[in-house]
Amino acid sequence: MYGTYDPIHILSYWNVDDLTTDFSTALVLETAAGDTAYVWTIMYPAIVVDFGIRVTVAFDYNGLVTTGVVALDKRITPGSDTGRVEIGRLSLPDGLAIGDVRTAPRAALGATARRLLPGDQLVFERVTTAVGGTELGDYYPWVAIAPYDEHPGNCPNWTVDTTTTQVAT
Repeated sequence: MYGTYDPIHILSYWNVDDLTTDFSTALVLETAAGDTAYVWTIMYPAIVVDFGIRVTVAFDYNGLVTTGVVALDKRITPGSDTGRVEIGRLSLPDGLAIGDVRTAPRAALGATARRLLPGDQLVFERVTTAVGGTELGDYYPWVAIAPYDEHPGNCPNWTVDTTTTQVAT
């Protein structure tokens, strides 16, 4: 890294490569495990600094049986799970209130997994389904990334146009 950069927050309703996708619907606590619609394609070298959720409907398990767990994964090939790695996990405990923000422990984020190259995708996944009497709770996922300087030659999915010339200023 040649310098430090401020983190950029990728909000749940903003997809880096497809602004037509609707990310305005919160995730529901008791939905079955599996990938969510929250997938972000990375356009420049970056590091995952943090990720988490923002609660929009209070979490109430009404008799906790199984605490929900979510994860942030990295796909090295867009749309493919070949080579997919988990960056970190986050539990969804009973009792989170509207407006609460919950983040993954930074020390637990995978050191190599959180390094992103152009073309990589971040996928927000439900790992464990929340189970209780009558579960209630909605949330939005979010990710914070920080760009870093990397030579395009070290990024297999990134090419630089060498046919254009710089405009004089």
